Amino acid sequence: MIALAPTLFLFSAFILLLLSAFIYVIWRSDEEANELCWWAASFLTAGCSALCFAFRNQIESLSIVLGNAFLLWSYGFLWTGAAIFADRPLRPRSAPLGGFVWLSGLWTQDIHLRIAAVAAIAAIYEIRTAYELLSYSRGQNGRLVLARAAALATALQAGVDLVVSVSASFLELDATDFVDSAFLKFRSLELACYISILGVTLVALSKERLANRREIAAMSDPLTGVANRRAFDRAIERATKSASVKQKSAVLVFDLDNFKDINDRFGHAVGDQILTVFGEAATRNIRANDMLARIGGEEFAALLCPADRNVALAVAERIRLAFIDAASVLAEGQATVSIGVALVEGRAPDYRETTRAADAALYRAKASGRNRVVFAGS
Repeated sequence: MIALAPTLFLFSAFILLLLSAFIYVIWRSDEEANELCWWAASFLTAGCSALCFAFRNQIESLSIVLGNAFLLWSYGFLWTGAAIFADRPLRPRSAPLGGFVWLSGLWTQDIHLRIAAVAAIAAIYEIRTAYELLSYSRGQNGRLVLARAAALATALQAGVDLVVSVSASFLELDATDFVDSAFLKFRSLELACYISILGVTLVALSKERLANRREIAAMSDPLTGVANRRAFDRAIERATKSASVKQKSAVLVFDLDNFKDINDRFGHAVGDQILTVFGEAATRNIRANDMLARIGGEEFAALLCPADRNVALAVAERIRLAFIDAASVLAEGQATVSIGVALVEGRAPDYRETTRAADAALYRAKASGRNRVVFAGS
Protein backbone atom coordinates (compact mmCIF):
# COMPACT_ATOMS: atom_id res chain seq x y z
CA MET A 1 0.00 0.00 0.00
CA ILE A 2 1.34 3.50 -0.90
CA ALA A 3 1.94 5.71 2.12
CA LEU A 4 -0.33 8.73 2.22
CA ALA A 5 2.21 11.39 3.27
CA PRO A 6 4.75 10.79 0.44
CA THR A 7 1.92 10.81 -2.08
CA LEU A 8 0.62 14.12 -0.73
CA PHE A 9 4.10 15.60 -0.87
CA LEU A 10 4.60 14.45 -4.46
CA PHE A 11 1.28 15.97 -5.45
CA SER A 12 2.16 19.18 -3.60
CA ALA A 13 5.53 19.32 -5.35
CA PHE A 14 3.84 19.00 -8.74
CA ILE A 15 1.37 21.83 -7.97
CA LEU A 16 4.03 24.11 -6.49
CA LEU A 17 6.51 23.64 -9.33
CA LEU A 18 3.71 24.22 -11.84
CA LEU A 19 2.74 27.43 -10.02
CA SER A 20 6.37 28.53 -9.98
CA ALA A 21 6.67 28.06 -13.74
CA PHE A 22 3.35 29.84 -14.31
CA ILE A 23 4.35 32.84 -12.17
CA TYR A 24 7.77 33.00 -13.84
CA VAL A 25 6.17 33.12 -17.31
CA ILE A 26 3.86 35.95 -16.17
CA TRP A 27 6.85 37.83 -14.74
CA ARG A 28 8.78 37.49 -18.01
CA SER A 29 5.87 39.11 -19.83
CA ASP A 30 5.75 41.97 -17.30
CA GLU A 31 9.19 42.41 -15.74
CA GLU A 32 8.10 45.58 -13.94
CA ALA A 33 6.31 43.33 -11.45
CA ASN A 34 9.52 42.25 -9.68
CA GLU A 35 7.56 40.68 -6.84
CA LEU A 36 6.57 37.89 -9.24
CA CYS A 37 10.21 36.88 -9.64
CA TRP A 38 10.55 36.38 -5.88
CA TRP A 39 7.22 34.61 -5.63
CA ALA A 40 8.24 32.26 -8.44
CA ALA A 41 11.42 31.51 -6.45
CA SER A 42 9.27 30.96 -3.35
CA PHE A 43 7.10 28.32 -5.00
CA LEU A 44 10.14 26.73 -6.66
CA THR A 45 11.88 26.22 -3.31
CA ALA A 46 8.61 25.07 -1.73
CA GLY A 47 8.30 22.48 -4.50
CA CYS A 48 11.86 21.32 -3.89
CA SER A 49 11.04 21.04 -0.19
CA ALA A 50 7.99 18.88 -0.94
CA LEU A 51 10.13 16.61 -3.13
CA CYS A 52 12.63 16.15 -0.31
CA PHE A 53 9.86 15.26 2.13
CA ALA A 54 8.35 12.82 -0.37
CA PHE A 55 11.54 10.74 -0.35
CA ARG A 56 12.14 10.80 3.39
CA ASN A 57 11.80 7.00 3.62
CA GLN A 58 14.70 6.60 1.18
CA ILE A 59 17.01 9.45 2.31
CA GLU A 60 16.04 10.68 5.76
CA SER A 61 18.89 13.19 6.15
CA LEU A 62 17.99 14.80 2.80
CA SER A 63 14.46 15.42 4.02
CA ILE A 64 15.47 16.74 7.42
CA VAL A 65 18.35 18.95 6.29
CA LEU A 66 17.42 20.23 2.83
CA GLY A 67 13.66 19.76 2.99
CA ASN A 68 13.25 22.16 5.90
CA ALA A 69 15.90 24.55 4.57
CA PHE A 70 14.06 24.81 1.24
CA LEU A 71 10.78 25.35 3.12
CA LEU A 72 12.21 28.23 5.17
CA TRP A 73 13.82 29.78 2.09
CA SER A 74 10.41 29.62 0.45
CA TYR A 75 8.87 31.64 3.28
CA GLY A 76 11.72 34.15 3.08
CA PHE A 77 11.27 34.64 -0.68
CA LEU A 78 7.52 34.97 -0.17
CA TRP A 79 8.04 37.79 2.36
CA THR A 80 10.60 39.54 0.14
CA GLY A 81 8.14 39.50 -2.77
CA ALA A 82 5.46 40.98 -0.52
CA ALA A 83 7.88 43.72 0.60
CA ILE A 84 8.65 44.60 -3.03
CA PHE A 85 4.93 44.56 -3.81
CA ALA A 86 4.35 47.03 -0.96
CA ASP A 87 7.18 49.26 -2.26
CA ARG A 88 9.30 48.64 0.82
CA PRO A 89 13.13 48.67 0.82
CA LEU A 90 14.53 45.38 -0.50
CA ARG A 91 16.41 43.22 2.07
CA PRO A 92 17.72 40.29 0.01
CA ARG A 93 19.97 39.03 2.82
CA SER A 94 17.01 38.50 5.13
CA ALA A 95 15.18 36.26 2.64
CA PRO A 96 17.41 33.15 3.03
CA LEU A 97 18.35 33.85 6.65
CA GLY A 98 15.84 31.39 8.14
CA GLY A 99 17.13 28.52 6.01
CA PHE A 100 20.75 29.23 6.97
CA VAL A 101 19.81 29.40 10.65
CA TRP A 102 18.32 25.93 10.22
CA LEU A 103 21.44 24.62 8.47
CA SER A 104 23.68 26.09 11.16
CA GLY A 105 22.77 23.25 13.53
CA LEU A 106 19.06 23.23 14.36
CA TRP A 107 18.57 20.16 12.17
CA THR A 108 20.69 18.07 14.58
CA GLN A 109 18.35 18.64 17.53
CA ASP A 110 15.55 16.47 18.92
CA ILE A 111 12.54 16.00 16.59
CA HIS A 112 10.27 18.05 18.85
CA LEU A 113 12.71 20.97 18.88
CA ARG A 114 13.12 20.70 15.11
CA ILE A 115 9.39 20.96 14.53
CA ALA A 116 9.08 23.89 16.96
CA ALA A 117 12.01 25.75 15.36
CA VAL A 118 10.79 25.37 11.77
CA ALA A 119 7.25 26.40 12.71
CA ALA A 120 8.48 29.44 14.69
CA ILE A 121 10.75 30.70 11.89
CA ALA A 122 7.96 30.15 9.35
CA ALA A 123 5.52 32.09 11.56
CA ILE A 124 7.92 35.06 11.75
CA TYR A 125 8.16 35.23 7.97
CA GLU A 126 4.38 34.82 7.60
CA ILE A 127 3.62 37.60 10.06
CA ARG A 128 5.95 39.94 8.18
CA THR A 129 4.39 38.91 4.86
CA ALA A 130 0.87 39.54 6.17
CA TYR A 131 1.98 42.93 7.51
CA GLU A 132 3.40 44.00 4.13
CA LEU A 133 0.27 42.97 2.24
CA LEU A 134 -2.06 44.58 4.77
CA SER A 135 -0.09 47.83 4.90
CA TYR A 136 -0.19 48.09 1.12
CA SER A 137 -3.94 47.51 1.13
CA ARG A 138 -4.39 50.29 3.69
CA GLY A 139 -2.19 52.59 1.63
CA GLN A 140 -4.57 52.05 -1.29
CA ASN A 141 -7.61 52.88 0.92
CA GLY A 142 -8.60 49.21 0.88
CA ARG A 143 -9.14 49.14 -2.89
CA LEU A 144 -7.07 45.99 -3.35
CA VAL A 145 -9.39 43.51 -1.67
CA LEU A 146 -7.21 40.60 -2.73
CA ALA A 147 -4.29 42.07 -0.77
CA ARG A 148 -6.38 41.99 2.39
CA ALA A 149 -7.52 38.43 1.63
CA ALA A 150 -3.93 37.26 1.08
CA ALA A 151 -2.85 39.04 4.28
CA LEU A 152 -5.63 37.33 6.23
CA ALA A 153 -4.78 33.88 4.84
CA THR A 154 -1.10 34.38 5.67
CA ALA A 155 -1.91 35.62 9.17
CA LEU A 156 -4.09 32.55 9.80
CA GLN A 157 -1.27 30.30 8.61
CA ALA A 158 1.08 32.14 10.97
CA GLY A 159 -1.37 31.36 13.77
CA VAL A 160 -1.32 27.66 12.87
CA ASP A 161 2.48 27.63 12.83
CA LEU A 162 2.65 29.37 16.22
CA VAL A 163 0.31 26.75 17.69
CA VAL A 164 2.48 23.99 16.22
CA SER A 165 5.62 25.60 17.59
CA VAL A 166 4.22 25.96 21.11
CA SER A 167 2.63 22.51 21.22
CA ALA A 168 5.46 20.59 19.51
CA SER A 169 6.97 19.43 22.81
CA PHE A 170 3.66 17.81 23.77
CA LEU A 171 3.27 15.80 20.57
CA GLU A 172 3.77 12.05 20.79
CA LEU A 173 6.13 11.48 17.88
CA ASP A 174 8.54 8.70 17.02
CA ALA A 175 11.42 9.74 14.78
CA THR A 176 11.60 6.24 13.28
CA ASP A 177 7.94 6.28 12.22
CA PHE A 178 7.51 10.01 11.55
CA VAL A 179 6.56 9.58 7.86
CA ASP A 180 3.40 7.66 8.77
CA SER A 181 2.41 9.93 11.64
CA ALA A 182 -0.95 11.72 11.61
CA PHE A 183 0.87 14.98 12.35
CA LEU A 184 2.94 14.86 9.14
CA LYS A 185 -0.09 13.92 7.06
CA PHE A 186 -2.02 16.86 8.49
CA ARG A 187 0.86 19.28 7.94
CA SER A 188 1.46 18.14 4.37
CA LEU A 189 -2.19 18.55 3.44
CA GLU A 190 -2.59 21.85 5.30
CA LEU A 191 0.54 23.42 3.81
CA ALA A 192 -0.30 22.23 0.30
CA CYS A 193 -3.75 23.81 0.46
CA TYR A 194 -2.44 27.07 1.93
CA ILE A 195 0.44 27.59 -0.50
CA SER A 196 -1.60 26.59 -3.56
CA ILE A 197 -4.46 28.96 -2.74
CA LEU A 198 -1.99 31.70 -1.83
CA GLY A 199 -0.16 31.27 -5.14
CA VAL A 200 -3.29 31.81 -7.21
CA THR A 201 -4.26 34.78 -5.02
CA LEU A 202 -0.86 36.44 -5.36
CA VAL A 203 -0.89 36.12 -9.15
CA ALA A 204 -4.37 37.68 -9.29
CA LEU A 205 -3.23 40.38 -6.85
CA SER A 206 -0.22 41.31 -8.95
CA LYS A 207 -2.35 41.53 -12.09
CA GLU A 208 -4.92 43.66 -10.25
CA ARG A 209 -2.24 46.10 -9.12
CA LEU A 210 -0.82 46.25 -12.65
CA ALA A 211 -4.27 47.18 -13.96
CA ASN A 212 -4.55 49.88 -11.28
CA ARG A 213 -1.13 51.25 -12.18
CA ARG A 214 -2.07 51.46 -15.84
CA GLU A 215 -5.31 53.21 -14.96
CA ILE A 216 -3.44 55.71 -12.79
CA ALA A 217 -0.88 56.26 -15.56
CA ALA A 218 -3.68 56.94 -18.03
CA MET A 219 -5.07 59.55 -15.63
CA SER A 220 -1.77 61.23 -14.72
CA ASP A 221 0.41 63.87 -16.32
CA PRO A 222 3.80 62.19 -16.89
CA LEU A 223 5.84 65.35 -16.26
CA THR A 224 4.31 66.76 -13.08
CA GLY A 225 2.68 63.62 -11.68
CA VAL A 226 -0.64 65.38 -11.05
CA ALA A 227 -3.91 64.34 -12.71
CA ASN A 228 -4.40 65.09 -16.40
CA ARG A 229 -7.28 66.68 -18.33
CA ARG A 230 -9.06 63.35 -18.72
CA ALA A 231 -9.02 62.74 -14.97
CA PHE A 232 -10.23 66.29 -14.29
CA ASP A 233 -13.17 65.87 -16.68
CA ARG A 234 -14.12 62.64 -14.92
CA ALA A 235 -13.91 64.36 -11.55
CA ILE A 236 -16.23 67.07 -12.84
CA GLU A 237 -18.70 64.42 -14.02
CA ARG A 238 -18.65 62.68 -10.64
CA ALA A 239 -19.05 65.97 -8.80
CA THR A 240 -22.04 66.89 -10.98
CA LYS A 241 -23.78 63.59 -10.23
CA SER A 242 -23.18 63.81 -6.48
CA ALA A 243 -23.80 67.54 -6.10
CA SER A 244 -25.66 68.66 -3.00
CA VAL A 245 -27.74 71.82 -2.65
CA LYS A 246 -26.19 72.55 0.76
CA GLN A 247 -22.59 71.85 -0.25
CA LYS A 248 -20.62 74.48 -2.13
CA SER A 249 -17.56 73.74 -4.24
CA ALA A 250 -15.01 75.83 -6.08
CA VAL A 251 -13.02 75.60 -9.28
CA LEU A 252 -9.59 77.20 -9.54
CA VAL A 253 -7.85 77.74 -12.88
CA PHE A 254 -4.11 78.51 -12.97
CA ASP A 255 -1.88 79.86 -15.72
CA LEU A 256 1.89 80.25 -15.32
CA ASP A 257 2.82 83.81 -16.25
CA ASN A 258 5.23 84.53 -19.13
CA PHE A 259 5.81 80.81 -19.58
CA LYS A 260 6.52 81.02 -23.32
CA ASP A 261 9.08 83.79 -22.78
CA ILE A 262 10.76 81.77 -20.02
CA ASN A 263 10.91 78.73 -22.31
CA ASP A 264 12.43 80.78 -25.11
CA ARG A 265 14.98 82.51 -22.90
CA PHE A 266 16.01 79.78 -20.46
CA GLY A 267 15.19 76.62 -22.41
CA HIS A 268 12.56 73.90 -22.18
CA ALA A 269 14.42 72.09 -19.39
CA VAL A 270 13.88 75.07 -17.10
CA GLY A 271 10.27 75.32 -18.30
CA ASP A 272 9.73 71.67 -17.35
CA GLN A 273 11.27 72.34 -13.93
CA ILE A 274 8.88 75.23 -13.38
CA LEU A 275 5.89 73.06 -14.30
CA THR A 276 7.06 70.36 -11.91
CA VAL A 277 7.69 72.86 -9.11
CA PHE A 278 4.20 74.28 -9.52
CA GLY A 279 2.65 70.81 -9.39
CA GLU A 280 4.50 70.06 -6.17
CA ALA A 281 3.74 73.43 -4.56
CA ALA A 282 0.04 73.25 -5.46
CA THR A 283 -0.27 69.64 -4.29
CA ARG A 284 1.21 70.54 -0.90
CA ASN A 285 -1.29 73.35 -0.44
CA ILE A 286 -4.59 71.68 -1.30
CA ARG A 287 -6.54 69.38 0.95
CA ALA A 288 -6.63 65.60 0.74
CA ASN A 289 -10.10 65.55 -0.89
CA ASP A 290 -9.29 68.29 -3.42
CA MET A 291 -8.04 67.55 -6.91
CA LEU A 292 -5.32 69.20 -8.96
CA ALA A 293 -4.87 68.57 -12.69
CA ARG A 294 -2.75 69.81 -15.55
CA ILE A 295 -5.26 70.64 -18.29
CA GLY A 296 -2.95 72.20 -20.87
CA GLY A 297 0.62 73.27 -21.53
CA GLU A 298 1.08 75.70 -18.64
CA GLU A 299 -2.52 75.58 -17.43
CA PHE A 300 -3.71 73.77 -14.31
CA ALA A 301 -7.07 73.45 -12.59
CA ALA A 302 -8.21 72.44 -9.12
CA LEU A 303 -11.56 71.22 -7.83
CA LEU A 304 -12.14 72.05 -4.16
CA CYS A 305 -14.99 70.18 -2.55
CA PRO A 306 -16.41 71.40 -0.26
CA ALA A 307 -15.32 75.04 -0.30
CA ASP A 308 -16.89 78.45 0.13
CA ARG A 309 -15.52 81.74 -1.22
CA ASN A 310 -13.18 82.36 1.72
CA VAL A 311 -11.70 78.85 1.59
CA ALA A 312 -11.24 78.97 -2.19
CA LEU A 313 -9.52 82.34 -2.11
CA ALA A 314 -7.31 81.28 0.81
CA VAL A 315 -6.19 78.11 -0.99
CA ALA A 316 -5.53 80.05 -4.21
CA GLU A 317 -3.43 82.66 -2.43
CA ARG A 318 -1.53 80.00 -0.51
CA ILE A 319 -0.66 78.20 -3.75
CA ARG A 320 0.40 81.47 -5.44
CA LEU A 321 2.79 82.39 -2.63
CA ALA A 322 4.14 78.84 -2.25
CA PHE A 323 4.91 78.65 -5.97
CA ILE A 324 6.70 82.01 -6.03
CA ASP A 325 8.85 80.89 -3.10
CA ALA A 326 9.62 77.45 -4.58
CA ALA A 327 10.40 78.80 -8.06
CA SER A 328 12.48 81.76 -6.89
CA VAL A 329 15.74 80.00 -7.85
CA LEU A 330 14.51 79.29 -11.40
CA ALA A 331 14.43 81.66 -14.40
CA GLU A 332 15.83 84.50 -12.29
CA GLY A 333 12.70 84.47 -10.13
CA GLN A 334 10.41 85.43 -13.02
CA ALA A 335 8.02 82.49 -12.55
CA THR A 336 4.65 83.56 -11.15
CA VAL A 337 1.07 82.37 -11.53
CA SER A 338 -2.30 83.98 -12.19
CA ILE A 339 -5.41 82.33 -10.73
CA GLY A 340 -9.12 82.54 -11.49
CA VAL A 341 -11.62 81.33 -8.88
CA ALA A 342 -15.32 80.53 -9.30
CA LEU A 343 -17.85 79.09 -6.87
CA VAL A 344 -20.21 76.19 -7.62
CA GLU A 345 -23.60 76.55 -5.94
CA GLY A 346 -27.32 76.29 -6.54
CA ARG A 347 -29.88 73.52 -7.02
CA ALA A 348 -28.51 72.42 -10.39
CA PRO A 349 -24.81 73.27 -10.33
CA ASP A 350 -23.06 73.37 -13.67
CA TYR A 351 -19.39 72.60 -13.09
CA ARG A 352 -18.44 73.20 -16.70
CA GLU A 353 -20.02 76.63 -16.66
CA THR A 354 -18.22 77.32 -13.39
CA THR A 355 -14.94 76.27 -15.00
CA ARG A 356 -15.58 78.74 -17.81
CA ALA A 357 -16.31 81.45 -15.23
CA ALA A 358 -13.04 80.67 -13.44
CA ASP A 359 -11.27 80.81 -16.80
CA ALA A 360 -12.75 84.24 -17.47
CA ALA A 361 -11.59 85.39 -14.03
CA LEU A 362 -8.14 84.08 -14.90
CA TYR A 363 -8.03 86.25 -18.04
CA ARG A 364 -8.95 89.27 -15.93
CA ALA A 365 -6.06 88.41 -13.59
CA LYS A 366 -3.70 88.27 -16.57
CA ALA A 367 -5.02 91.56 -17.94
CA SER A 368 -4.65 93.23 -14.56
CA GLY A 369 -0.94 92.63 -14.39
CA ARG A 370 -0.60 88.87 -13.66
CA ASN A 371 0.57 87.22 -10.43
CA ARG A 372 -2.75 87.63 -8.64
CA VAL A 373 -6.00 85.89 -7.67
CA VAL A 374 -9.31 87.08 -9.15
CA PHE A 375 -12.73 85.84 -8.05
CA ALA A 376 -15.39 85.39 -10.76
CA GLY A 377 -18.06 88.10 -10.57
CA SER A 378 -16.00 90.39 -8.35
